Amino acid sequence: MKGKIPGIISFVAMAALVAMMVAATVVERLKGTDAAFSAVYHNPLFIALWAAAAICGLLYMYSKRVWKRFFTMTLHVAFVVMLLGALVTHLWGESGEMHLYTGETSSSWTADNGTSRQLPFTLTLDNFRIEYYPGSMAPSDYESRVRVDSSQEAVISMNNILKHGGYRFYQADFDKDMGGSVLAVSHDPWGVGITYAGYLLLLISMVGFFTQKDSGFKASLKRLSSAAVLAFALLLPANALAAPRSLPRKVVSEFDSLYIYYNDRVAPFETMARDYCMKVYGKPHYGKLSATEVVTGWLFYYDDWKDVPMKVKKKDRGTVREKEKKYLLEKVSSLEALRLYPVAVPDSLSGETPQKVLWYDSTADFPPYVLENYDHWVFVRKVMDMVNESVRAQDWDGAAGIVSKIGAYQRKTAGALLPSPARLGAERLYNRISRPMIPFMASITLGIVMFILMGIWISRGKSSPRWLRCALAVLSCILAVYLTAVLALRWYVSGHAPFAGSYSVMMIIAWLSAIVMTLTYRKFPLIQPLGFILSGFTMLMASMASANPQITHLMPVLQSPLLSIHVLSMMISYTLFGIVALNGIMGVIVPKGGPAEKLRDVSLVVLYPAVFLITFGTFLGAVWANISWGSYWGWDPKETWALVTILVYAVTLHSGSLKFMRNVRVFHWYSIFAFVSVLFTYFGVNLILGGMHSYM
Repeated sequence: MKGKIPGIISFVAMAALVAMMVAATVVERLKGTDAAFSAVYHNPLFIALWAAAAICGLLYMYSKRVWKRFFTMTLHVAFVVMLLGALVTHLWGESGEMHLYTGETSSSWTADNGTSRQLPFTLTLDNFRIEYYPGSMAPSDYESRVRVDSSQEAVISMNNILKHGGYRFYQADFDKDMGGSVLAVSHDPWGVGITYAGYLLLLISMVGFFTQKDSGFKASLKRLSSAAVLAFALLLPANALAAPRSLPRKVVSEFDSLYIYYNDRVAPFETMARDYCMKVYGKPHYGKLSATEVVTGWLFYYDDWKDVPMKVKKKDRGTVREKEKKYLLEKVSSLEALRLYPVAVPDSLSGETPQKVLWYDSTADFPPYVLENYDHWVFVRKVMDMVNESVRAQDWDGAAGIVSKIGAYQRKTAGALLPSPARLGAERLYNRISRPMIPFMASITLGIVMFILMGIWISRGKSSPRWLRCALAVLSCILAVYLTAVLALRWYVSGHAPFAGSYSVMMIIAWLSAIVMTLTYRKFPLIQPLGFILSGFTMLMASMASANPQITHLMPVLQSPLLSIHVLSMMISYTLFGIVALNGIMGVIVPKGGPAEKLRDVSLVVLYPAVFLITFGTFLGAVWANISWGSYWGWDPKETWALVTILVYAVTLHSGSLKFMRNVRVFHWYSIFAFVSVLFTYFGVNLILGGMHSYM
């Protein structure tokens, strides 16, 4: 019993820590960040519980001779090293800000507690500048050029820090007049090093764990046997609505070939039209009319379209939301939304090569250098009136010809800054396949039917026919190809990996589910119905209007290669946890004996890589945070809940130490309810708690 006492203390301390962290996120939401830090994160009890959990955990492992399993031991030691690094940072680390004006030399900075500090060297700000994405006014980076001790030159930008004399400097903010820059300052020479050593040991231990002969993962894998599945699909009926007047296809196709400045980037006209149509009618079309036909209908036949029913919930009728939808129609009909006309800023004003291009609608107030070019000014002001006259006269050839002149003007003025024809075509293809309505309905239906049949078969000790498993594998492969195409097109069009935003995250989880189903159907056919359900529901969420898949430029802080690995690790783990939760539902339905035991082994085989991946992804995110803004852990609600999820799921891997987890029914119920922490980590933080990560 004496040997068990440290273990009991360790697990009780971890449970108390989980409760305190959950409470802290609620306190932060209600009372603010300072209150959460004062009540929990900087509370001596909170720190003492971490120390008790670490020390007692090591004592318990020593009493159980865990040190004989090398990688299991080093895995736990890694967490202790990380906690030690965090303690060193908390006790001796310093952070704050340094405000420099252009041409100023200074060694003074202000710590977070408001006190003034002095650097052992000086910094001089030579200049600050903002870099923009080509052809747009969306920032791609913020850059401060500085000199250390008036001699060593350095550039500080997003994801590019300056290290000197034990200090680290990060680009934090800038003056609105571009005359100064705000640098975040961090002085933590020992804490970061110790913590990073823990991260490295953790990575080595997790890789080595899967090669360890007597690991729980390998034991579960050996006991595991196969199960089975069936296939089913649905087609979505076409929606037929009577629509008001619209332009003929000849004219619409010319509008489709135009570029427009939308969402701080140059995009096909069709992209703007689809987004506006989605916002007003809830679909990227109206009846049989395409989005471009709809939006050009608003433009030239406003009286016919202004009374067409919009998608407005009863509770929102007469409110601001309904007025916003009407405003979109008016914004198009008044030409305000149509920023179709690029204007090149003279080299003498932009000071850039290639010169900057600004985009205007025809009603905008143009700068003087545009008004000086009378021909351009008249064309921009009058061209849409000329199109309207041809439409009223039903001169469709004339209307199409005038619209094509707008395209010629765009190509002549913006030139190389326009997206290539290949990228334009890719985005238009993406627009057509990016909302997976039919795939999500088919996947959900197929998964639910097979989930029910699977429960019946397992209860009777039977397996499905081989041809059925192969048929499901073909369907999952087709789904994987479709999702790969959507994500690849989004990547190509946006110019960055599709790992940010609700739509991308949901589609990645669906894609990962399809990949897992396709690769594991021979050994784990049970994964297939669970994978179809998970991929179907995530595609459903991606198809919802709240996750409208707009393509935008990536924020400067997200332009790090670590982002892709971090998000992918987290999404794979979320996918696997979802599969485990569905498997747990199956586990509480089937008989308690052999079938339920086999399902627990399935869960354990999935849980080990899932827990390791969320742990790896979380701490890789910490490295990324330290590189980007100088703090590897800030107790942001998303960070806190990711840590809560790690601790919650760690319980499922410690059945040897926790007797209650050896009960197969308890294990499956716990696996189901543990998934609540995953759902709250992603959705709850975004919708309720907020924080820096609430955009993810």
